[in-house]
Amino acid sequence: MASILDRYGIKEVADVTFYKLDTNGSPTVPVLYLDTLKVSTIEQTAETAEARGGKGNPALIMWDYGKEINVTLEDALFSAKSMAIMFGNGTVKTYGNDDAEDGNGLIMRTEQFVATGTEIPAEGADKSGWKYQYEAPNGRFYKKLNPKFYNADNTEVKDALVVNEKYFCSYDLEVKGSVIEISANSFPGTYYVTGDTFARSEASGDDEFFQFIIPKAKVQSENTITLEAEGDPSVFNMSLRVLRPADGKMMKLVKYELVGGADVTETPVAELIHNHTLIPKNEAESDEQAQG
Repeated sequence: MASILDRYGIKEVADVTFYKLDTNGSPTVPVLYLDTLKVSTIEQTAETAEARGGKGNPALIMWDYGKEINVTLEDALFSAKSMAIMFGNGTVKTYGNDDAEDGNGLIMRTEQFVATGTEIPAEGADKSGWKYQYEAPNGRFYKKLNPKFYNADNTEVKDALVVNEKYFCSYDLEVKGSVIEISANSFPGTYYVTGDTFARSEASGDDEFFQFIIPKAKVQSENTITLEAEGDPSVFNMSLRVLRPADGKMMKLVKYELVGGADVTETPVAELIHNHTLIPKNEAESDEQAQG
């Protein structure tokens, strides 16, 4: 049991885990594990009503109500699952599949080129300043599908190009990966959330285990991804609103010690005895017969 004089410091959260809730509001399977968090904040707010009176109209009695707890997680990295939980209902689907009847999925890209000839490139041909293959950052070349050509006023070009004029080409690339579908009626869900870290004792300087537990956390719908050319890469902020569970306990902060463990250096090691003398079966039978 910790003394009321014990003081501790907390610096960061080591990892946070989201669990799916069953129909009774109990945690089941883990659906998201975050171990690359940069900043984690827990903020409690409440409203206050007060009775005032007497000389100077000072506050005599105060009532607190409308308690709210908000948690913000700032992650340095993202996964398809974390993005799906932030922006949709948490579902990640396969996009494109080698075994699918209609082949892989398609993405559309657009590029600009200057015409070096008048002939509109047919599919599969490198002509008039346009290349039929897309050179990816990995150095490999990929086939451009369904190309369509447009001039500067967004009119599709079906006849001839004009040399030295600027044109745009929209085409498809065959891909496979994952897709997060964000529809108008899909919103982030509610989860059981735990966060594990360490509390450092001021007296001893040793770290002790510390965990916050949120039985019912609603992921907020407001999210922003910042994409900029300079500075640090974008971080991913996930905001949680703590809801009141059936027992009314919105959050638990647990500082604990593990029990029932053993020091490896003090654990007796069982002595393993091996018989390294090989006695073939026929020799063993001969010995038994001789002794008989």
